[in-house]
Amino acid sequence: MASVDIRDGICAYLQGGLGNQLFIVAAGWEQANRLGCPLYIDGARFLGADPIEFAKETPRHIDLAAVSLPGVVLGTNSPWFKNSPRRPKLIRRPGRSSGRLAVYRQPVFGFDEKINDITVGTTIVGYFQSPKYFATVADRVHDMIWNASTTVAEDVQLQRIQADPRLTVHMRRGDYLGAATRAHHGIASAEYFERAIDLCERLVPGQQARIFSDSPVVAREELGTRPRLEFFDGVESLGTVATLKAMALGRGFIMSNSSFSWWAAWLMSRLSDHPVVAPRPWDTSGESASDLLLAEWMTLDAR
Repeated sequence: MASVDIRDGICAYLQGGLGNQLFIVAAGWEQANRLGCPLYIDGARFLGADPIEFAKETPRHIDLAAVSLPGVVLGTNSPWFKNSPRRPKLIRRPGRSSGRLAVYRQPVFGFDEKINDITVGTTIVGYFQSPKYFATVADRVHDMIWNASTTVAEDVQLQRIQADPRLTVHMRRGDYLGAATRAHHGIASAEYFERAIDLCERLVPGQQARIFSDSPVVAREELGTRPRLEFFDGVESLGTVATLKAMALGRGFIMSNSSFSWWAAWLMSRLSDHPVVAPRPWDTSGESASDLLLAEWMTLDAR
């Protein structure tokens, strides 16, 4: 299949899970909006691996089907299909129309203001985990997520949660329990969640907590003896975007060090002024995530 000519726009190269994919789309949208050009949303990484990626990450797929995306989605027709934009120009695959494409690689974890110097025809590569990367399109990003389609079964769950709002607790476990992922990201301890729940109960007396987790058995083992907790058992009936909405409908939010947590907390903060607690540091490097966390969010030691 012939590749699409993307030199008239900005190309957002997707990687990671839903949370990271949303950050990447939002950053690309910001730049396309600034430059007044088309946005290409590139899912080639999920369809054909390039050995040069050397990715040590959980296998993923494009997780944005429910979202009405603000650009043209590319797959095997991308010039980057099996041809990573991390490749120097000299070793890019011939015949993929990538030889003359400019690439911007995010140099640091936080916000890099030099992204605003890129020009039309650039592919952006990074995770862009900061709201500063999409400051001028934030309202549209919110609407894109909140207006994402949901099934009848998802609507039933969302209506039940909305009718009985509680403190949202997101216990990210799942792949974070693996040795390699845990060594990189770290993991927020059960003690962190205990302290955060105690804090939120002092701020909003009398409220109960609802636990969302990708490892509900582990979550019950860690917090199951605590009273006044509901362990949400409907995760399997919700898609990933619907789960973000469900978590955002609470009366406060206790985050994991996860971009998925971040988006749900961000959605909640745009709906209300309920308390949000985030773990620090954000990962095992000691990164404070100062560009990532909102100024009004509180932090507690993750250990």
